[in-house]
Amino acid sequence: MPAPPHDQHLFVKVNKKMVRVNFEELLFIEAMSDYSVLVLDKQKLIVYSTLKSLEERLPESFSARVHRSYIVNTRRIDVVEDHMLAFSKHEVPVSKSYQEGFYRRLRGI
Repeated sequence: MPAPPHDQHLFVKVNKKMVRVNFEELLFIEAMSDYSVLVLDKQKLIVYSTLKSLEERLPESFSARVHRSYIVNTRRIDVVEDHMLAFSKHEVPVSKSYQEGFYRRLRGI
């Protein structure tokens, strides 16, 4: 299988390895102090990187900040209900400070 174009993936350091994360597999990213957890279809990757640093590496068309601690892949949202986003087996809150911008963007998608 050929590698996806550069704008469809990013490399992150996990332990001592560089791991490619394909955007279509990424559900959301959760902040944990100086670390971030990348939640993918079949695994979670813990990387030593802030959420802000990862956000700067993501294409704008791909992601949306919905909470101080979460960035989501807008293409992978299954359900939006009562300021919660559902991704297969996971739920992510949408905080009040990000609601207006997120819902405006969601209507434009």
